[in-house]
Amino acid sequence: MIGALWTGISGLSASQAALDNESNNIANVNTIGYKASRVSFADMMYQDSIGKGATVTNAEKQYTQGGMNNTGSSYDLALYGDGFFVVSNINPTGTSETYYTRAGNLRMGENGTLQDANGYEVQGWAMSALDPTSDVESTNDNWTYFNDNFTEIAGNQIIKFSNRVETYAAKVTDYATTARSDASELTGSGIKSQSSKISDIEALVENYTAALENYAENPDAVSSPSIAQSTVIDFPSGGSSIMDGEGDQVYVYIGGDKVWADYVNTTATTDFIAEVNASGYTVTDLDGSGSVDQGDYDILASRVATYKALADEISDITGLNAYTVDSSNNPSTSFINVIEGSIKIDSIIPGKEFTLGDVVEVSGNTEVEGTKTTITESVEGTGRGAVETAMEALKDAVAGKQYDTYGEDDIVSDDDGTPITWDDGSTGTGDTISFTISINGINQTVTTTAGTAGTPVSYSEAITDIISQINTDPDLSLLVEAKNVNGELVIQSKTTGEEFSGIIEYTDTSAATTYTKEKNLELSGNTGAGAEFMQIISTVDQETSKTSLQLKLDSLGLTDSYLGEFSVNESGLITMKQDGVNYVVGQLAIAQFANNIGLEAVGDNLLKETTESGKAIYTTNNDNSTIIESETLELSTADLSESLVNLMVFQRAFEANSKSITTADQLLTTLIQLKN
Repeated sequence: MIGALWTGISGLSASQAALDNESNNIANVNTIGYKASRVSFADMMYQDSIGKGATVTNAEKQYTQGGMNNTGSSYDLALYGDGFFVVSNINPTGTSETYYTRAGNLRMGENGTLQDANGYEVQGWAMSALDPTSDVESTNDNWTYFNDNFTEIAGNQIIKFSNRVETYAAKVTDYATTARSDASELTGSGIKSQSSKISDIEALVENYTAALENYAENPDAVSSPSIAQSTVIDFPSGGSSIMDGEGDQVYVYIGGDKVWADYVNTTATTDFIAEVNASGYTVTDLDGSGSVDQGDYDILASRVATYKALADEISDITGLNAYTVDSSNNPSTSFINVIEGSIKIDSIIPGKEFTLGDVVEVSGNTEVEGTKTTITESVEGTGRGAVETAMEALKDAVAGKQYDTYGEDDIVSDDDGTPITWDDGSTGTGDTISFTISINGINQTVTTTAGTAGTPVSYSEAITDIISQINTDPDLSLLVEAKNVNGELVIQSKTTGEEFSGIIEYTDTSAATTYTKEKNLELSGNTGAGAEFMQIISTVDQETSKTSLQLKLDSLGLTDSYLGEFSVNESGLITMKQDGVNYVVGQLAIAQFANNIGLEAVGDNLLKETTESGKAIYTTNNDNSTIIESETLELSTADLSESLVNLMVFQRAFEANSKSITTADQLLTTLIQLKN
């Protein structure tokens, strides 16, 4: 009978534990991600084949999938399948405690990290710190992240590799406003109009975007650069040309469309005649006058102007650039080269082929065919190499290269701009020109040699000397290129977007006066649109250590504003969207365990790993069959109706056990009375 008392007490205790567990389930019926617990009973030891009661072996959480509730909040996440979010309680001392939870009601903390409802920081693979020298391509050294000046998206793509995720983001400033037409005085040198510069950029944006998309489709493709096509067209050279008057024409078919230039009727200037005579070119009777006269020089000047005009017409085609060249196919606008009738056509879009048809020179009813020779075939690149060449071409078109232009009257004149006759030194010491250039921390001056009676130096020779000194200087030649374009001194930067300043000092020896001159603003400009370009490549390395996830874009060095639209995909990639650009800033870590039941519940929807649960298991890119549902919360698995039924069952069990105790007590009382 004493045994019956203890047996009944054990039953009471077991029923009470079951009631406590079921009450906890009922209390958490609305708790996010809560997993209902189930009490397991076991009989106790036996004596003479009679048991000694019941005990609760364990109150085990049942890790079944909870229902899904769509909330519409981007910071609400739910796990579909096995696994847990990982959070860390970082103490002021720097130590931390790691917990696991199914509750995905997250938020952005004041410090910008992703946190749970307790303020604990969610763990995952964070975006790597940006390296401005390798991850940021900017045409402005003062800008290493996107700001309000970048108003246009040039490209945006997320590239997923087996062990990392890269985000390509490219933006440009308002190139339509900054673009301006090149000066017509620079004809034949590849000049472009404002509209063609804008259309070039739009075509290059499409090309860059396509390269990014191809890269995303096959991120493991072999990297190879795209190569731009270059083709030279040749018209009848020198005395073989048939053009000599109004109605004549040169043309070429490009992509099935006829591109032409009508005969440019021009009067040869004194400088042009001097250039022809100095070149050693043999002038013949072209106008049929019976002797070499002004008319013959006029025809030569008109032929040169016509070839240059055709080059300008081709350059105005979207995606092409054309210029007159010398016998080595190098750009040249000098008479002796242009009269040969060679024009080089380059595609500014790497990997894009252009086709050429007939190359013809026309005079009246007579047509003479020219030739075409492809110097470089178009090759479409693959992988990262194709992206890089597409980016470089786009950057060049957006920012371009600065060029400063100085005409003779800009240099050889007084402070009021009144021209001065150049003194070549035939009767004494001649005039000189000094050019001081400031670029990339370098300030350097080159000066022409003054002419003397024995060795006079003409203005054109002085300009040639300046050009030679700049282009052979070991420092300056890496930064700028000097050239003579139609008699104008042109200084052009070699690096896209790099600015420089130049000052010319002209010394009028006879007046013992030095005049300081600046560039001709009307003739100077930019080969591109003169805007700014920036590309940022950010990386989330899924093989690095897990850490807190920063969401503020300014803290990550991507933009000057932290604001962004938060979203998470099914594999846990966290994207912040700002002004139409998506940035992957991290990836949630999903932990799995060999034995979920072994996890220890510590309250606040948190669990701790134990020896019984084993260590947390992670997979690269969360490739573990668990899906993350965005804008959703997982409901509690506690079933209210089931719990109410269980309460009644446990209540009856409690009452029955209490009855066994009272019965045994009554029997003991009877025995005591019998003894008395």
